[in-house]
Amino acid sequence: MLSIRLLFTATFLSLCLAKGLVAEPIFHKKHYPKGDGPFPAVIALHTSGGFKTVKHLIQRYVDDGFVVYAPDFFTRHDLGPSNRMETFSTYREAIEGELDEIVALAKNDPKVQKQNVFAVGFSNGGFWATYLAGKKRVRAAASHYGVWKANFGKFDWKKQPYPTAYMTSSSNPLLALHGEDDDTQKMKNVKDAWKKVKKANSRFETYVYDGAGHAWDRQGHKKYVYNAKVDKDSHERTVAFFKKFMNKTASSGNWN
Repeated sequence: MLSIRLLFTATFLSLCLAKGLVAEPIFHKKHYPKGDGPFPAVIALHTSGGFKTVKHLIQRYVDDGFVVYAPDFFTRHDLGPSNRMETFSTYREAIEGELDEIVALAKNDPKVQKQNVFAVGFSNGGFWATYLAGKKRVRAAASHYGVWKANFGKFDWKKQPYPTAYMTSSSNPLLALHGEDDDTQKMKNVKDAWKKVKKANSRFETYVYDGAGHAWDRQGHKKYVYNAKVDKDSHERTVAFFKKFMNKTASSGNWN
């Protein structure tokens, strides 16, 4: 039923765009593996630093045989590091709808296996990966050093049920990866959130990297420390997680 609804959404959206009845979807870029397809796909969700922070991670998923849709869910709302908390409050419902549109577009792409659309989110994007898995928009998702709770800004996280509230007993699989030394999303708060999710969903998996901080994949950053070993393992662990839940009966192109 969900796949029929998403297909209808994508078809309806395409017709409306053609007639100029709705605004263009949020800015996004598409990246394709070599070959005819169709291929599995990944929705790559950026950090609070904006769209540029995910660019260096895209090619590795393409090399692994995925179509990558990379949406920019900040620019339309003039969001950035200074007002990122509004992502989870003022603009939360708007971004939910915009990401639904991106998923629908991916599932309507003739080079994409509709049954095998996944999502991976980094920091801020991890919050939205939880949304996409929790609401069954994608087959499975992964959150890398994702936002689960915050102790800064004006936003009152004590009154914020999300992202944990997105996950229920019927939600799709979610993998959460985090660094033990993350000082942006502290492990104590993260583990508290994870306990709630694990009670709700048996297909929620977690892994903690000893000695890793926040944004372990950011090379040359003045604040975050790059960790090559964790960067490599987190990617491989995510791809393996997606493959575990992949619909193997879907028609495939040059999938490796």
